[in-house]
Amino acid sequence: MAIILFIHTMMPLNRIQAIIAGTLTAIAHLVTSGLLTSNKTCITTQLIANGAIYLCMNLAGLYHKWMTDVAHRHTFLDTRNCIESRIKLEYEKEQQEQLLLSVIPAYIAAEVKRAIMLKMHESNVNLTSQPSSMFHDMYVQNHKNVSILYADIVNFTPLAHGMEAAELVKTLNELFGRFDKIAQDNQCMRIKILGDCYYCVSGLPISRPNHASNCVKMGLDMIEAIRAVREATGVNVDMRIGIHTGDVLCGVIGLRKWQYDVWSDDVTIANHMESGGMPGKVHITTSTLMQLDGKWDVEAGNGSTRDEYLREQGVETYFIIPKKKKLQELNENDVSMQEGGRGSMRVAKYLESWGADKPFAKITEGVTGKNAQLTSMALIESNLIQPRQYTCWNISHQVEADMDKINIELERNLDDKQWFAAEDIHPILLYFVNSDLEAEYHQQPDPLFKYYVACAAMIYLTMLLVQLFFMPRSVAFFVSYGAIALLFLLLLLLSWADTIWMTKIHSKGLSSVITDGPWLRLLIAIVTMSVVAAAAIITVVDCGELDAHLPVTNFSKFAVISDVISDEAFLVGSNATTALLPAGDTVSVCINDCYSLPYYLYCCLLALVACSVFLQVHFLLKFIIMLLVLILYNVTFLVLQLELFQQQPTSRSLLNEMSLPVQSAIYLAFFFITLHVIDRKVEYTSRLDFLWKTKFKSEREEVETMGGVNKILLENILPAHVALHFLSSNRRLDELYHQRYKSASVLFASIPNFFKEFYMQNDITRDGLECLRVLNEIIYDFDKLLLKPKFCVVEKIKTIGSTYMAASGLVPGQENSQQDSQHHVFVLLEFALSMISVLNQFNKESFNDFKLRMGMSHGEIIAGVVGAQKPQYDIWGNTVNLASRMDSHGIVGRIQVTEDTATVLTNHNFECVCRGPIAVKGRGNLITYFVKTSMDYGDLSTTKL
Repeated sequence: MAIILFIHTMMPLNRIQAIIAGTLTAIAHLVTSGLLTSNKTCITTQLIANGAIYLCMNLAGLYHKWMTDVAHRHTFLDTRNCIESRIKLEYEKEQQEQLLLSVIPAYIAAEVKRAIMLKMHESNVNLTSQPSSMFHDMYVQNHKNVSILYADIVNFTPLAHGMEAAELVKTLNELFGRFDKIAQDNQCMRIKILGDCYYCVSGLPISRPNHASNCVKMGLDMIEAIRAVREATGVNVDMRIGIHTGDVLCGVIGLRKWQYDVWSDDVTIANHMESGGMPGKVHITTSTLMQLDGKWDVEAGNGSTRDEYLREQGVETYFIIPKKKKLQELNENDVSMQEGGRGSMRVAKYLESWGADKPFAKITEGVTGKNAQLTSMALIESNLIQPRQYTCWNISHQVEADMDKINIELERNLDDKQWFAAEDIHPILLYFVNSDLEAEYHQQPDPLFKYYVACAAMIYLTMLLVQLFFMPRSVAFFVSYGAIALLFLLLLLLSWADTIWMTKIHSKGLSSVITDGPWLRLLIAIVTMSVVAAAAIITVVDCGELDAHLPVTNFSKFAVISDVISDEAFLVGSNATTALLPAGDTVSVCINDCYSLPYYLYCCLLALVACSVFLQVHFLLKFIIMLLVLILYNVTFLVLQLELFQQQPTSRSLLNEMSLPVQSAIYLAFFFITLHVIDRKVEYTSRLDFLWKTKFKSEREEVETMGGVNKILLENILPAHVALHFLSSNRRLDELYHQRYKSASVLFASIPNFFKEFYMQNDITRDGLECLRVLNEIIYDFDKLLLKPKFCVVEKIKTIGSTYMAASGLVPGQENSQQDSQHHVFVLLEFALSMISVLNQFNKESFNDFKLRMGMSHGEIIAGVVGAQKPQYDIWGNTVNLASRMDSHGIVGRIQVTEDTATVLTNHNFECVCRGPIAVKGRGNLITYFVKTSMDYGDLSTTKL
């Protein structure tokens, strides 16, 4: 018995090898037993009993082997999953950093991440908590003495008008990609792209004494770059550059679609320096000139003659005189580009040679050189963590490329987690140092408990078979074994009920109550151990009573039998007993004379094994139960039934010099120690498996949190459908996102009196920071409108100063999903009206008098993502320009729309009032309309449409 148990539990054999070795050992013992027996009268009964015991021990050993293999493999898989999660977590953190830094500089990124994580935690902990501050979070910092550069591509609008969507986005990406490279070379930080306008700042976040010179160099380099385009393609494009030096507030505001921006009076001046400049020249103010220390020659700029704001502010301006440079001769390709083709096509083809990076290319490819599958943006989604399957080698496809790295880390972790080396587990008592973890371990369900009961029942049936053959068949035997059999039948039905009848009654109650109830499982385990232990020796009393009536000759026969039985450690000796008996007494000994008393010992050993099969019962509890059982058996053999078992052997071996009771005590003690070592090993493996699963769960939650943060960040940069495009694992890395919409609506809503009347830079307002906090609240309230289901088709594009830009109808494939193809126009108008209502409520609560000036247009739009270092979603086209002009040329408190938009609105019962022709920059005179609303300020004495 012990040999078979050793084969399955102690030897380094796999399951198949252990089955073969255990089977061969049992066969060898049975064959030897049969060959050594000369009298064949009882050999059949003994071989059947021995075979049943061997089979039981092989099955019990296989059960231990299988259960420990499952535990080991689960521990291996959990360890691997934990390491895999850690690697992915590191990647997620890196992805998050890259995504965040594509929008926000590093010095603000940490604060934003902390705020997002805190909000996610608070939303899970207390959904009803009230905000701790009357203001929402604002990530803005003050920087003094910086230089701001605004640049606009002159004549780009008519050029873009003839471009296809892909061509336009590709052209802008190449241009702005080159400008980003120029900015990086000149220590400037790009702030934002506004259509074909580009602006950046030098001197933040790190203060630089040469910030003004950096901006001038950048402006000149941009002019040179666009000059190369002009001369290579023959297309009349140029750059208009404006630079001013002063103080700025920089950061992000609002709830959605964060974009890093700068605000201050000095930013406004820089903007007007660009609009008041001239193509091909760098236009600077006096404050910038003072920072140049005479490095550049200048000439009078006369900006006040071209821009009213500069004239109102009394700003004196200058043009930089560039140093003479030898212009590079055009190469053959450049000359050939001038010879034919559309101008837009020649520009796009020439810019392609610049080879600018694609948006999110570096993030998608991975800055640490990871495999493309592992570093795919798709890992941000749910396929980052695959559902765990109960198979031995469930390895996620995403980490196959990193197999070596994970295996090395796995080997190191498994080497560090040997016995008594885990800092979380007590080295002797094997309990978790963390009491909460210990309680959680004991409360976990045990889906394998039904197998424990089945294995104990199998051992009980073996004991029943053995005692049926060799023990007295008294009333006590049938009553006790019958009651125990009924108990096991009931336990088997309860524990296997869901498995047996699940397809019939679809019930969950019976087995799950046991599986999920730790105290009920413990009670069943203790009762089962107790009854099996009692069954092993319950009939020894009957055997003792029978022995009192046996003749002396039979008892002397038992003495000879015991001597032979003791010659073998376990079962083989009993097979040789018949050879020593007189032929006439054989049958009576086999059935009636209880000559096979050593089988009580074998039943006792089986009972100890039955105590050990409950793997999830704490090993110390099993130790105590087995110790009590051991004491009970030894008291029975050495005290209560000593006369029955006491016979002196006559063989020569050292062990056989002892009596049968002493031998039994030694065998029981040896078996007890062996099973305790096995129980301790199983306990440690089980706890280690649970510890790894707990750590894996924690890291998986952290990975999922990081994935959620990344998704929030990405969708705060891009619209949801555009984010899905970049999250797609099968997208081409060399393609640019672009989309042409035949019909979409654009809204510009500005608060003109915010910076003109409310915004002030002084000590009271902390250089304008407190004023900007008010703007943050307004934008935040506007952003919250986007969360309403009825505005799900409205997309915030950006904020520019105090101007809010939004569009509707920008979801691909849904242009004609509504019954009315112009539905997006009405939704955007309703959104505009809601903005007015929100601002009026804000004014009422804050005692302010802010007013909106709105411009709206609809028509064809091109959307796309440009910029490699800081990808930005934007829209372009005549519709966008018209909406912007409707705002800038509008009236405070009115919603001004184009004639085409007014016609659509009027056809759907909206009232529009004709304003008449107005002069619009770049478009001449246009007839525009005001939308009549209940919130109009004053009366409109104009013609209704």
